[in-house]
This record gives sequence, structure tokens and C-alpha cells, in this order.
Amino acid sequence: MTGKYDAIKAALNEPAMNAKMFACRFGLEVKKHRVLTNGRASRYPYPVDLRSRQHNLYLNSGYTDDMLDFETEPVVGSKRAVRHLKVLEQIMIAHLHDDERLWPLSMAPAPLYQNDLDFLKTDFSKPWDQANHDYLGKKYGIAQEILGDVHVNFSLDNDLVKELYERFYTDRYSSQTDFQNHLYFKLAQRFYLYQWLFTYLFGASPVTEDMPQSFPDDLQLPVRSLRCSNYGDDNLATEQVTYASLEEHFAQLQKYIDNGNFYSLKEFFGPVRMRRHNHDNNDLAGILKNGINYLEFRNFDLDPLSRTGISDDTINFLELLLLDSLVSPLPDNLAHRLVEARKLNNEVALQKAKDETDWMKQAANELMLELQKFVEDFNAPREYRLALTFAQRRIDDPSLTISGQLADQLENGNLLSFGLKVANDRYTANIGYQHPLQALSGEYSDDAQRLVRAAIELGVHTRLEPTEIELSVGEHRETYEPDGQFDFSKGPREFVFNVFPEARAFQEEQ
Repeated sequence: MTGKYDAIKAALNEPAMNAKMFACRFGLEVKKHRVLTNGRASRYPYPVDLRSRQHNLYLNSGYTDDMLDFETEPVVGSKRAVRHLKVLEQIMIAHLHDDERLWPLSMAPAPLYQNDLDFLKTDFSKPWDQANHDYLGKKYGIAQEILGDVHVNFSLDNDLVKELYERFYTDRYSSQTDFQNHLYFKLAQRFYLYQWLFTYLFGASPVTEDMPQSFPDDLQLPVRSLRCSNYGDDNLATEQVTYASLEEHFAQLQKYIDNGNFYSLKEFFGPVRMRRHNHDNNDLAGILKNGINYLEFRNFDLDPLSRTGISDDTINFLELLLLDSLVSPLPDNLAHRLVEARKLNNEVALQKAKDETDWMKQAANELMLELQKFVEDFNAPREYRLALTFAQRRIDDPSLTISGQLADQLENGNLLSFGLKVANDRYTANIGYQHPLQALSGEYSDDAQRLVRAAIELGVHTRLEPTEIELSVGEHRETYEPDGQFDFSKGPREFVFNVFPEARAFQEEQ
């Protein structure tokens, strides 16, 4: 196998293959609370000027109406993915009331939210999803269901996967789909082995005074990440799903769905989900038949130090680990290592925010040397080198981790003052922006920004490229110039409605 990996490394240094390797696509899903300026849960209805949540691709609400869901289109590169998230947040903030803010932390504000939990249990106005909401609340409780977080959706370049299969793996896998399934699952396994390091670097939920009955009485706070621990966003201990092999993983998921343990695949809360775009993800056999084509990483707390809840550096570091997996074997004792990895992650999650044991530092530095070699061997772009520097500083000094910095912000055992200051500062910055969509101002005219903003508000499918803006509803597609000027005499929304009259019907369905 060593010879094959050497051949793959040589191929990935070919200019065309190298470019494809660094052309991974990312989509981001972020959940954040709407709170009032005093830290209480917002009781305002979901913004009525946005397209019906039954249809909106980008802006929605989650387990409660006060929890907002942002979802970006998959795009190449971390910078563009985060830029799209900035666009969605600016749009949503414009629809908030003057006394509403976006809470920047995964754990809801303490201690005031204790007074809002009964309200939040019933704060839900999506009748088409009511049964799911009630089921999850009963089984897992309000504390788990209102955790904020970031999901990172990741996919390799399709042509890269095809070429890897045709050049190196036809002797081992009967089809490209079979190879693709096993390749993506290998990446998931590699992440699972190092989940503890991501929890160390990016964990950011150290306290939970807002929900004191949800965690053990003897738990000493602050810790690194309650959400990433066994007490956080996790399935029941009796309903864990193995990552030992692709076949076992899918068989166990199918068993839990068939037996009624899981109402659907969405109830699987593991750190990585195997997914397929535009597919019924409850059809597990169909996913394998047609091919896994992206991974959903669910292990990220909201990062309050980054404007949108996740940084470019975080995504680039994740990408490096996954790309290195293309040229690195898994350990021989994989099944044992995976069992240990879950224990290690929980240990790291429940450590004091500034703790770092000798085994952690040694293992982290060994991986960093491997990733540094990968960067040098494949002449990775500058942003990946910066991501390694960013991670190394936190490995060298735990006080620089997110949880380490949050530990210094605690007042009376909670982060209420810190969270509200961050929320207020970001609200003020957003409403003070000089352009309709500030993050796009360098590449798109103000008119083009207004067009994009109206399209997203109305849930029209929006694809942003350097050379064009593509809007679509179903099979109806229109393209526009990024520097275009438009007749908005009746307003951008009416302009979109005139082009896509089919969008008006969706707007009326609340």
C-alpha cells in the first residue's frame, strides 16, 4: 500500500490534479438564538417579510422560532463560504427589531434564559414539522435541542474523485461509486480519530448556568465544551453508531430507523454524517447506491470570536486534515482507536478551559508535523499555512483557545455580559454598513447586491460567481452581471417577483 500512496502523492503534485485537490466545496449551517438586549429570549414572531420557512433555502428557524438557521450554498473555498454566511447574517439582522440581537454563543444566555425555558418548549410555528419537534423535545429535552452550533458540509472535487479511482483503485473497488463511498467514509473516520483536537482548538461552551438540571451536579465549571461532550449534542448512550466500517455504520443506522429508535437519519447526532445532495437522506440504501458526495461535520461550537460563528482558519485546518487523509493510511488497530477516540474527546471537552495534558500536546504536535509536511509537499496556498500557524499557537498555549479566552470573560460564573457586548457590537456594525451586502461590495455593484438581497429574502435560489449571478426557481433560471444596474423603481423585491412570479405564491405560504 505504501507504493500506491507514493504514486498518489506524485499524481497530486501534477498541476491539474493539485488544483483539483485544493478545490473542495463547503456549505455552512449555523444556528443562533434571537435574544433581547437584556438577554431574555426574543418573543417576537419570526420575520414575516421573509419567504415561508417551508420553502426558504437559506433563512429559517430551528427547534424554536427564536433560534435562527442560516444555510449557505456550497462553494469552493473557506473564504467564499464564510462570505456567504456574512451575507445571510446582514440580511437577517436588517429584519430584527431594534431590541433584538443574534446571540454569539452555543449555550443560551445565563442565567436569564432559565425564565424562558417553558416558553421555548412551545415557541414553534411550523405545523408541517410539529411531530418532529414534539418527538425530539420529549426524547432529548429542551436543553439539548436549543444548542447553537455550526455544521460544515464538505465535498471533494468530483473530477478529483473520478481520476483517483480510475488511476489507482479500479483493482480494489468494483465501481467509482463504491470507491467514493469508502473514500468519504475514510475521511469521516480520520476526523473521528482527531475529534478531540477540534474540541480542544475550537470548543466554546464552557458554562451552562442557563440549564442547571441538564448536567451532573459535580461537574466543575468552566470546562472546554459542554456541547461537544457526552452531555451535549449526542444520541443516547444506548443508541451510539459505530464508525468502525462503512458497512457496519449504515447497517446500524438502518436498524435504528427500522426499529423506531431514530425517527429519521436527522436524529443521528454523530460528529460526521454521510450525505448526498438532492436525495432523500432517509433512503440509506439509495445513498450508497448513488454515492455519498459530501460529509456533514457537526462538531463545531459557535465561535464568538469570529463574526459569523466560524473562521476561515478553522475551515482550512479541517480541510488540511481531510486532504492529508487522501495520502495517509488509517491505523492498523482502527476499531480500538475509534473507541478510544470517543473517550478522549469527552475527556478533552470536560477539561478545564486552559488545561492541556502531555498526551494531548504530543499527539497534536505529531499531527501538526504531518500536516506541515503535507503543506510543503503539495505547495499548499498561503491560507493553509496560516491555518497551521493559527492552530499551532493554540496548541502551544491553551489560553489562546476559544474556551481559554472565554474563561477570562466570565462574570458571576456566566457569559451574559460578554455575549451581549459581542451581540450589540455586531448589530451596530451591521446596521451601519454602507453597502446593501457589505461582504459582496468588492465584487458586485450596489444594485447587484440589492438584487441578491431581495432574492435571498424571497428564497430564490441564488448562485454567486465572479462572472455572473444566477437566480432560479425550479427550472426557471436567469443570469445577471455582477456590475449590473437595474430598474428598481418599484423596489428590488417587485423586480424579483416580476421575473419570478412563481416566488410570490411561496411568499404567501407562512
